[in-house]
Amino acid sequence: MAANAAGWVVLTIVTLGLPVDWVLIALGFLLALGFYNRDRLDRTGFAADRLTMPDRTGWVQDHTARLRTLVRASFMASVLLVALRPATILPLLAGLGFALTYTIRWIPWRGHRLAWKQIPGLKMPFVAILWTVTTVITPAAVYGQLGRATTWLLAGAVCMLVMVQILLNDLRDVEGDRQHNIHSIPVIFGDTVARSVGFALVLVAVGLMVSTNPVPFLLTGGYSGWLVWHYQRQSDQRWRIWIEGQGIFAGLVALLIQPLRY
Repeated sequence: MAANAAGWVVLTIVTLGLPVDWVLIALGFLLALGFYNRDRLDRTGFAADRLTMPDRTGWVQDHTARLRTLVRASFMASVLLVALRPATILPLLAGLGFALTYTIRWIPWRGHRLAWKQIPGLKMPFVAILWTVTTVITPAAVYGQLGRATTWLLAGAVCMLVMVQILLNDLRDVEGDRQHNIHSIPVIFGDTVARSVGFALVLVAVGLMVSTNPVPFLLTGGYSGWLVWHYQRQSDQRWRIWIEGQGIFAGLVALLIQPLRY
């Protein structure tokens, strides 16, 4: 997943014509590495994870101490990289603040308050927005590109494709989510509708970039659509590398089409 985030940063750099910035690429990698493993170490999620990905959960439990060290090291290294690129502070703080609202009950609803995660169907766009802030908005902010329409079209397209990846994970997790009262798209609407939503997200992503940088999104969209069409929950382990390599694929395609500018 960390390399996946780095791939989206590379796509951003190429699409916006930014100079290659290994600090930003490494920052995307390290933040994803830290937060992903931190989530895996959350004991409250072990029951659901044990149901949907037992091998990985067992491995995480066996290596908890080392993973905690890795998480701490990732965040410490991220702080050093942020110090090298101070313009990343505001968008990353905004993303962090947004993330903290995920579990806080602050949204009025029928006489009581809900957290984002308790609202049906919002898990997928919420997580995708956080990825987009890290991999698109933050690099754009560093180089003063937030005023460009292309930046926001790119952000929308990346957000759509990241949602496809989250949807594929939700297809895997459907039984665990159902048991733990998590209202993902597959839980609410079923497998067929969920896959249709995935195809719609791909079409929107490609449509947003059709007049700007279409080739990487046509190819990555085709890649993502193929995964949505063929993915089978019972053989998830065979699909995992392809699902978690979506951003890597996008970055590599962008590099083949248009090399980085030094």
